[in-house]
Amino acid sequence: MVEMKRIAPVLMAAILLLVSASLVSAQDEAKYNFASAQGNKQLKVIPGGAVEGVIYFYNIEGNRITHISLEISKAPDDWIVEIDPPQHEIQVNVSGKIVTVTENLHVEPSQAVAQEPEEVPEGMVYIKLGDLGYALAKAVHIVVQVPETVEIGTQGDILIAAEAEWLGQTGAAAIKQAREFEFFVEVTSGQTEYTETIVGEVEKTETEKPGAAQSTQPESGEGVKPEVAPPTPPPASESGPVGASLMRWLPAIIAGVVVVLAAILIPIIVRRRD
Repeated sequence: MVEMKRIAPVLMAAILLLVSASLVSAQDEAKYNFASAQGNKQLKVIPGGAVEGVIYFYNIEGNRITHISLEISKAPDDWIVEIDPPQHEIQVNVSGKIVTVTENLHVEPSQAVAQEPEEVPEGMVYIKLGDLGYALAKAVHIVVQVPETVEIGTQGDILIAAEAEWLGQTGAAAIKQAREFEFFVEVTSGQTEYTETIVGEVEKTETEKPGAAQSTQPESGEGVKPEVAPPTPPPASESGPVGASLMRWLPAIIAGVVVVLAAILIPIIVRRRD
């Protein structure tokens, strides 16, 4: 009985120590959250102009600050693509130790709210997350500028690589996570309404002007008749001198035959009438 009284306080202390350690462990359990929402992926720009895409980052399910770095992994060679905010260095106090972190932005833990607040912290925005409500987020702008010489209808793909990291007790990155964001950019004239304007007549070339020599054999087209050359009479040498003389006296011969027939037939016809 005496031994139980001595052991009881020791057991109680051990139990309390285990419970306290469990509570501290539960409170310190790291939760990492790399949440994002991309704006319009289909972007339009005019030659020589610029257009912006946007990516939102938020942290409503984690309990560690998310440090995010971005870089351009794909873009047309003669296009200029910039990320705002640009990459920079910041100092972070991790459990009393000052460390330097390279990032474009960082997102601290927050909670979703049912209604959009009227006051928004500087440099942040609230985005709608469906049934979850509104989340506090930071925006990254992807600025794409195209040269003036680019042709209308040209399309370009922009690929942005993002990497998130979370710091451990020593200040070094404890874990990292990566993803990509793609934008499709099309070069357009910038006109949104239909317009039609007569510019002028097309200047004809020398061969197209009226009076210019034309081919006698058109390529195609109904109702167009090709010119037919008249038959060439045979040369006089083919008929001979006799044939030429006969042709010259033929009308006179015919006239004589007609006169003789008339002299014979007229008396006969008169006689029959009588």
